[in-house]
Amino acid sequence: MASLFSRFDSYDFESDRRFQDGLKSLNISDSKDENKLLDMKLFFYNRFVEPIDPTSYKQWSSTLPHVTPVDCSADQRTLSDPDSDVNKTQTAETSTETETTQLSFAEVMKLVQEGKEVPGAKKLDIKPTNQSPTPSQMDRVLKPWEISTSK
Repeated sequence: MASLFSRFDSYDFESDRRFQDGLKSLNISDSKDENKLLDMKLFFYNRFVEPIDPTSYKQWSSTLPHVTPVDCSADQRTLSDPDSDVNKTQTAETSTETETTQLSFAEVMKLVQEGKEVPGAKKLDIKPTNQSPTPSQMDRVLKPWEISTSK
Protein backbone atom coordinates (compact mmCIF):
# COMPACT_ATOMS: atom_id res chain seq x y z
CA MET A 1 0.00 0.00 0.00
CA ALA A 2 2.77 2.41 0.87
CA SER A 3 4.27 2.05 -2.62
CA LEU A 4 0.89 2.92 -4.17
CA PHE A 5 0.62 6.01 -2.00
CA SER A 6 4.20 6.97 -2.84
CA ARG A 7 3.39 6.68 -6.55
CA PHE A 8 0.39 8.94 -5.99
CA ASP A 9 2.55 11.48 -4.13
CA SER A 10 5.10 11.50 -6.93
CA TYR A 11 2.53 11.72 -9.75
CA ASP A 12 2.99 14.92 -11.74
CA PHE A 13 -0.48 16.45 -11.81
CA GLU A 14 0.87 19.79 -13.05
CA SER A 15 2.00 18.31 -16.35
CA ASP A 16 -1.02 16.02 -16.84
CA ARG A 17 -3.08 17.75 -19.51
CA ARG A 18 -6.36 15.98 -18.68
CA PHE A 19 -6.13 16.93 -15.01
CA GLN A 20 -5.29 20.56 -15.75
CA ASP A 21 -8.10 20.80 -18.32
CA GLY A 22 -10.48 19.38 -15.74
CA LEU A 23 -9.43 21.99 -13.19
CA LYS A 24 -9.94 24.74 -15.75
CA SER A 25 -13.38 23.45 -16.74
CA LEU A 26 -14.40 23.45 -13.06
CA ASN A 27 -12.94 26.95 -12.58
CA ILE A 28 -10.72 25.79 -9.73
CA SER A 29 -7.25 27.15 -9.11
CA ASP A 30 -4.47 25.65 -7.02
CA SER A 31 -4.78 28.42 -4.44
CA LYS A 32 -8.23 27.30 -3.23
CA ASP A 33 -9.01 24.76 -0.51
CA GLU A 34 -6.20 22.19 -0.33
CA ASN A 35 -8.52 19.39 0.85
CA LYS A 36 -10.79 19.89 -2.15
CA LEU A 37 -7.79 19.82 -4.49
CA LEU A 38 -6.52 16.64 -2.81
CA ASP A 39 -9.94 15.02 -3.26
CA MET A 40 -9.89 15.93 -6.95
CA LYS A 41 -6.40 14.53 -7.36
CA LEU A 42 -7.43 11.30 -5.64
CA PHE A 43 -10.54 11.01 -7.81
CA PHE A 44 -8.54 11.63 -11.00
CA TYR A 45 -5.76 9.23 -10.01
CA ASN A 46 -8.28 6.53 -9.08
CA ARG A 47 -10.17 6.92 -12.34
CA PHE A 48 -7.35 7.38 -14.87
CA VAL A 49 -4.12 6.01 -13.39
CA GLU A 50 -4.71 3.17 -10.90
CA PRO A 51 -7.13 2.30 -8.08
CA ILE A 52 -6.45 4.07 -4.81
CA ASP A 53 -8.55 4.26 -1.64
CA PRO A 54 -8.86 7.92 -0.63
CA THR A 55 -9.61 7.18 3.03
CA SER A 56 -6.60 4.89 3.41
CA TYR A 57 -4.37 7.40 1.65
CA LYS A 58 -5.49 10.23 3.95
CA GLN A 59 -4.85 8.06 7.02
CA TRP A 60 -1.44 7.07 5.67
CA SER A 61 -0.47 10.64 4.77
CA SER A 62 -1.54 11.96 8.17
CA THR A 63 1.00 9.68 9.87
CA LEU A 64 3.87 11.09 7.81
CA PRO A 65 5.66 14.36 8.44
CA HIS A 66 4.95 16.54 5.42
CA VAL A 67 7.42 18.85 3.77
CA THR A 68 5.77 20.93 1.09
CA PRO A 69 7.97 21.23 -1.99
CA VAL A 70 8.48 24.83 -3.03
CA ASP A 71 9.25 25.89 -6.58
CA CYS A 72 11.56 28.78 -5.84
CA SER A 73 12.39 29.46 -9.48
CA ALA A 74 8.77 30.36 -10.35
CA ASP A 75 8.40 32.59 -7.29
CA GLN A 76 11.66 34.39 -7.97
CA ARG A 77 10.74 34.98 -11.62
CA THR A 78 7.39 36.43 -10.60
CA LEU A 79 8.86 38.72 -7.98
CA SER A 80 11.85 39.88 -9.98
CA ASP A 81 10.28 40.16 -13.44
CA PRO A 82 6.79 41.64 -13.69
CA ASP A 83 6.65 40.70 -17.39
CA SER A 84 7.32 37.01 -16.76
CA ASP A 85 4.99 34.34 -18.17
CA VAL A 86 4.11 33.20 -14.66
CA ASN A 87 2.89 36.66 -13.68
CA LYS A 88 0.89 37.07 -16.91
CA THR A 89 -0.83 33.72 -16.41
CA GLN A 90 -1.77 34.56 -12.82
CA THR A 91 -3.12 37.96 -13.86
CA ALA A 92 -5.17 36.44 -16.69
CA GLU A 93 -6.65 33.80 -14.39
CA THR A 94 -7.70 36.33 -11.77
CA SER A 95 -9.22 38.69 -14.33
CA THR A 96 -11.36 35.92 -15.86
CA GLU A 97 -12.47 34.80 -12.40
CA THR A 98 -13.68 38.30 -11.54
CA GLU A 99 -15.49 38.68 -14.88
CA THR A 100 -17.38 35.39 -14.50
CA THR A 101 -20.60 35.91 -12.60
CA GLN A 102 -23.34 33.41 -11.99
CA LEU A 103 -26.50 34.23 -13.92
CA SER A 104 -29.99 33.23 -12.91
CA PHE A 105 -32.15 31.12 -15.18
CA ALA A 106 -34.27 34.17 -16.05
CA GLU A 107 -31.17 36.15 -17.06
CA VAL A 108 -29.94 33.30 -19.26
CA MET A 109 -33.39 33.01 -20.88
CA LYS A 110 -33.44 36.73 -21.57
CA LEU A 111 -30.00 36.59 -23.23
CA VAL A 112 -31.06 33.61 -25.37
CA GLN A 113 -34.31 35.30 -26.40
CA GLU A 114 -32.45 38.46 -27.36
CA GLY A 115 -29.94 36.43 -29.39
CA LYS A 116 -26.98 37.45 -27.24
CA GLU A 117 -24.17 35.15 -26.17
CA VAL A 118 -24.30 33.66 -22.69
CA PRO A 119 -21.03 34.39 -20.86
CA GLY A 120 -19.08 31.28 -19.92
CA ALA A 121 -20.89 29.02 -22.40
CA LYS A 122 -18.72 27.13 -24.84
CA LYS A 123 -19.49 27.84 -28.46
CA LEU A 124 -19.34 24.57 -30.37
CA ASP A 125 -18.48 24.44 -34.06
CA ILE A 126 -21.20 22.05 -35.27
CA LYS A 127 -22.00 21.89 -38.95
CA PRO A 128 -24.44 19.65 -40.80
CA THR A 129 -22.99 16.92 -43.02
CA ASN A 130 -25.98 17.03 -45.42
CA GLN A 131 -25.74 13.26 -45.88
CA SER A 132 -28.64 10.86 -45.69
CA PRO A 133 -28.75 8.78 -42.51
CA THR A 134 -27.40 5.26 -42.64
CA PRO A 135 -29.94 2.45 -42.30
CA SER A 136 -29.98 0.43 -39.08
CA GLN A 137 -27.89 -2.74 -39.08
CA MET A 138 -29.68 -4.34 -36.11
CA ASP A 139 -32.89 -6.30 -36.10
CA ARG A 140 -35.83 -4.74 -34.29
CA VAL A 141 -36.28 -6.02 -30.73
CA LEU A 142 -39.55 -7.91 -30.44
CA LYS A 143 -42.20 -6.75 -27.97
CA PRO A 144 -43.19 -9.22 -25.23
CA TRP A 145 -46.52 -10.03 -26.89
CA GLU A 146 -44.74 -10.62 -30.21
CA ILE A 147 -42.37 -13.10 -28.59
CA SER A 148 -45.17 -15.22 -27.11
CA THR A 149 -47.11 -15.42 -30.40
CA SER A 150 -44.09 -16.26 -32.54
CA LYS A 151 -43.31 -19.51 -30.65
